Amino acid sequence: MHDNISLFVAVVEAGSFKSASQILKVPSSTIGRRIKALEDEFACKLLNRNSHTFEMTREGKKLYEEACFHVNAIDSVVSELLDDVSGNKGLIKLLAPINLVASSLQEPLSRYLKDNPEIELELELSNALTNFYASNADIAIRVGKQDDSDLTQLKLGTIKTVLVASPSYMKTIDILKAPQDLDRTSVIVTAPLMVWELYQSTDLLNKTTFHAKQKRIKLNDLNVAKRFTMNDLGIALLPLTEVKTELEQGLLVRVLPDWQGKDRDVYAIWYRRQLLSKRASKLVDYLKHNLVF
Repeated sequence: MHDNISLFVAVVEAGSFKSASQILKVPSSTIGRRIKALEDEFACKLLNRNSHTFEMTREGKKLYEEACFHVNAIDSVVSELLDDVSGNKGLIKLLAPINLVASSLQEPLSRYLKDNPEIELELELSNALTNFYASNADIAIRVGKQDDSDLTQLKLGTIKTVLVASPSYMKTIDILKAPQDLDRTSVIVTAPLMVWELYQSTDLLNKTTFHAKQKRIKLNDLNVAKRFTMNDLGIALLPLTEVKTELEQGLLVRVLPDWQGKDRDVYAIWYRRQLLSKRASKLVDYLKHNLVF
């Protein structure tokens, strides 16, 4: 009966069986048969029909006036749900670290939004994973695998970390030949890279851990650490994504270029019990194939 009521509303709004048949792509004979079945259900005439047109009876008019809002509302909900399932329209809420967005994520996100004009992005910049559970976010981007069995985690890529300093600062110190020589330099230490695990580029099995005896600056923001480094205040271990441009422009130089820091894996994460929406899944897939670190 519900389907036939929806058909009845569509016929009234189309103005004729022929028009309704063209719009709905249903044969006129089928429409007539289903309207007749609906009249039999109600035990009353709903439409007075002739070969070309019809008029609503009093009962038909009452049914249309009472049902059209609800039928159209359901159609609207179905349309929105289909858009949601298709992944081409709707809201995505994304949590991501501030520095990573600025250095690596903003450009691919911009391209994705241009290619998908009906996607809305709510981007919350935060380094605190604890916000993920309370934020009602679809996905979060995090550096390093999270120690939480309730999360699904998909690796998006890897960021290298390198030792850098300004050319001016390097002129003020003796030549560095090995990681232990860092003890006689000014060191800028940034969370989460508080302890420096260093690997020889030509032999990654050859590694050492550097604990700075004295820290000239200790802070928790990578971009600010980079700026202190550019201000000739010491040596820092920073993600290559943060310093790539400065290295290319000669504003910073590699220190101990035969050594590198520990790689930092980047993951898309979401709550394991949460069904990832199609639109969020498509964004994750796009980032997986388009992020360059």
